[in-house]
Amino acid sequence: MDVSHVRQRVQAIADAAPDFEVQHSREDDLFADVLAAIGRTSTDPHARALAGAALKAREITFERACA
Repeated sequence: MDVSHVRQRVQAIADAAPDFEVQHSREDDLFADVLAAIGRTSTDPHARALAGAALKAREITFERACA
């Protein structure tokens, strides 16, 4: 994953308007993928640990709703 790939995915989020549910899903997936890439490729052990710890939140099942 490189910055241009992330920019393309950010544009895909914008392009999904006005379907905010798709936008939220794409945003969540992007953040998880970026964290996973950092966890796999960073040479900084602190950055890898932070990314791995943050990704644990994806294991929590909860209902999402918009106000």
